[in-house]
Amino acid sequence: MRDRPAVLAFVVLVAAGCSCDQKYPQPLDGYTGDCTPGSCDTWCRSTGHAGGHCVGDACVCDESDVTTEGWDVTGPTIPVTGVVWSPGQLVPISGALVYFAFSDPPPIPSGAYPETCENPPTPFFTLSNPDGTFTLLVTPGNYSLVVQKGQFRRVRSVTVPETGPWAVPEEMTTLPNENGTGDTIPHMALVWALDNGDHIEDVLAKLEMGDTGSDNMLIVGTEHFDIYNMSPYPSNTALLENLSTMLSYHIIFFPCTINGYPQIGDPTAPLADGAVLGNIRAFLQAGGKIYATDMMYDIFEQALPVYVDVCGDDATINAGDQEAWAHMETMSGWTSHGQSIDPQLSAWLDAIGVGSTGIDILMNFVWIEDVFDIPDPPPTGPQPPKIWVTGDFVLDPTRTLPLTVTFPSGAGKVLFSTYHTVGDPGGYPGHYGIYPQEWILVYLIMEIGVCTDPLI
Repeated sequence: MRDRPAVLAFVVLVAAGCSCDQKYPQPLDGYTGDCTPGSCDTWCRSTGHAGGHCVGDACVCDESDVTTEGWDVTGPTIPVTGVVWSPGQLVPISGALVYFAFSDPPPIPSGAYPETCENPPTPFFTLSNPDGTFTLLVTPGNYSLVVQKGQFRRVRSVTVPETGPWAVPEEMTTLPNENGTGDTIPHMALVWALDNGDHIEDVLAKLEMGDTGSDNMLIVGTEHFDIYNMSPYPSNTALLENLSTMLSYHIIFFPCTINGYPQIGDPTAPLADGAVLGNIRAFLQAGGKIYATDMMYDIFEQALPVYVDVCGDDATINAGDQEAWAHMETMSGWTSHGQSIDPQLSAWLDAIGVGSTGIDILMNFVWIEDVFDIPDPPPTGPQPPKIWVTGDFVLDPTRTLPLTVTFPSGAGKVLFSTYHTVGDPGGYPGHYGIYPQEWILVYLIMEIGVCTDPLI
């Protein structure tokens, strides 16, 4: 199974019987302005085609691969513009699907499921740009407006006016922070970290999926996700030893931690149980997503050792921790000077003003020695991990290491970063603002939920 490129995060754009040699003189009937790839493609989609592209000064429309029965795709259209925002309008969202349909989409399954890419049931759809903006030509009328990224989805009834351009109100294009009428967020579980661990829940709270206090940390009890391994919540074994409970979630977070108070149970001890490892594999096979950071590498390394080689003896639980604590330079965490190497992530980081290079990535402890890689892997076998972020290595400045990777397993996916996503200096939770590595989480928490190609 292969990751979809971010720009095709939700949509398979297949030109069935593409008439690639069919050219229309500029201007195309109903198409105005100089031919640019974006405007031509948008116009062609608005008329029921699979897409379009420029050939010289001509706009070329591909043949339609969507059902247009019942759609008035021949009448006049107006430009519809907007910006897709994260929950809480914290930041614009890249690669979100925006479409206008006659009816609401079916509900998103409530737990782990295999999501493959399909066209939305409409010729009026597009994907947001790196800065969250979108432009779409739509025939005036009444629609269900759908804005979606992963399992974050907002659906609103709208009337596209007779004259334009029309700017969609931002409330309609802001992804939700909790479930409600027309709003869906992923069902998420977070296995609690030690006080000086990686507090991903604080980033989720900054996305308004919970309230924050004066210390910029989650006010426990206000969260719109489930917590494990902290009183009065269930233990980590209540999750890991119960496959049906695991399958009720879209994403499970395993932030970096070690054993200690106030956790109910040892975070990695359950991984000595073969049944727990089987549950992890089954959760991924069904389409579940796992997000692990730093010293919680054993969550995937014990269950799926082929993909990523973390420092230390891969067969021994917590061996990477011991390796990190054996060096003065790494025992307290180090800062890696890193960069995004994924074009879509880079474009988004640049668009929001964070920058995609020269990123000081705080609080690395363990490191990746190697990742699985074979040329032309079979579609039904293990796929090489995708590397999103790289950085230098404090023990060997000549080496560049993968810092953030994803890999598919079954219909699901694992995301791992060698650093604390929250990046609290010194390991103490709570800080003002959002560090670059937290922005990377905001991007990837949505990207990890996007659809994938079906097996060939």
